[in-house]
Amino acid sequence: MHGKEFLMDTLRTFFAISTLSTIAILVLGLMFVPGQPIGQGYEAFATPLIFGLVGSVPNLVMYSKRELSVKELLIRKVVQLILVEVLVLYTAFGDAKDMWDDYTLIAAVAVSIFLIYLIVTAISWCQNYLEAKRLTEDLMKFQNR
Repeated sequence: MHGKEFLMDTLRTFFAISTLSTIAILVLGLMFVPGQPIGQGYEAFATPLIFGLVGSVPNLVMYSKRELSVKELLIRKVVQLILVEVLVLYTAFGDAKDMWDDYTLIAAVAVSIFLIYLIVTAISWCQNYLEAKRLTEDLMKFQNR
């Protein structure tokens, strides 16, 4: 994946991660800190955007000027997932030393990151599948002329 296609995929990933991060923050917040007023100011709206940005950076692992083999793709996907987990967990809890002691919270956040990664990957796969199908149909129509 390269060029415009890579940029579009990264933008799709950013917006999907931002949206799903908002949902995860809401669910985890209601589970672990019920009764907390939502948003302690407008800065709270930046959190999903920051997670979206941090979660999109590992897309660079997928950049290639040539078509990747299935094995290369799977290896890069695993590396990408590990990077997403590490970067987002560090962004969420980096300076909060007392938070690292709450293993239940860390596990819940790590699982939510994994689920968001799976959902974003599935959305991306579906979009790529539909685009490939459309291009194949267009090619068939062109060949039949």
